[in-house]
Amino acid sequence: MHARDGFIYPRTVKLLLALVAVVLVIAGFYAAWQMPKPQSPYGSLHALGLANPVANRLHERFTDADGDLVADAPGDPAAWLDPENLTFSYIAIEGEGERYAETWKEFVEHLAAATGRKVDYLVLESPGEQLRALKDGRLHVTGLNTGNVPIGVNDCGFVPFCTPGNEEGMVGYSMQIIVPTDSPIEQVQDLKDRTLTLTHPNSNSGFKAPLVLLMNDFGLQVESDFVVNMSRSQDASIQGVSEGRYEAEAVASDMVRRAVNRGVARKATVRPIYTSERFATAGIGYIHQLKPDLADKIREAFFAFDWSGTGLEDEFAAAQVDRFVPVDYKNDWALVRRIDDAVGFEHV
Repeated sequence: MHARDGFIYPRTVKLLLALVAVVLVIAGFYAAWQMPKPQSPYGSLHALGLANPVANRLHERFTDADGDLVADAPGDPAAWLDPENLTFSYIAIEGEGERYAETWKEFVEHLAAATGRKVDYLVLESPGEQLRALKDGRLHVTGLNTGNVPIGVNDCGFVPFCTPGNEEGMVGYSMQIIVPTDSPIEQVQDLKDRTLTLTHPNSNSGFKAPLVLLMNDFGLQVESDFVVNMSRSQDASIQGVSEGRYEAEAVASDMVRRAVNRGVARKATVRPIYTSERFATAGIGYIHQLKPDLADKIREAFFAFDWSGTGLEDEFAAAQVDRFVPVDYKNDWALVRRIDDAVGFEHV
């Protein structure tokens, strides 16, 4: 049978199949070329805030007559808060609330005796929950992680006045980028085309500082040079690096020491490839609307507390911290505020 009678010669079939294969290959290459590059789970530079710097300041509902950048107590005594039951909480970390309540048990008893009030430890599981409780007036005295102190001050009326320290003063911490000990990553530039694990957008050491410093000091841009994923807590990040599940992690140096001390990670399994200049550590304070003489008693209670033989001594031993020392928000958090503005982190 001839081709004109409906028969297609085998040679013609082969040519047609080859042509189809070429078309499919070209289409595949085009589709791959059109596909977007892998991006951070948190999205673009716009979503991360790096493309939109801001200028944060104290909310307009507060006053600051002395220029210390912290909300003053209300001028009208009728607006003072004088609760019979005080609530206290230290840094909110998921899964750590009950353990922190036990760690701070002796201090809570001391604060109750010093103020003549009943004091309850308020178990909170996230930074957002802690800030909401502070802003709503349900949380009266608290400790915020470094990154949350400026938003606590500007939007919640938080008044930080002390921090854990020692006889030399404020201990502080550095932002470190850590990797598994056997990792081929030796320096910051080796993060290119890799994944950096961050903790939480409110965290200074675990989110904001690494993004700004990698971009400004090393020219490494999130998305184009590296991607990020989130662990949600410093302990989870440190443990993930220790177990080899994360390539690299941005974390606070003091949290690494504490994680090793508590057995969350083994020191020999992690190593730093970068250490930043030092930041102020956690800020401890109260809400600005507390009755002034009650606020004074709270300040005195912190500075008079003896750490010997308490849960706080055990918790902070690895960081060589044994007392509460004064802080100056305007000066001690200046670098943190600059990073917040650069990363576009609005204090609301």
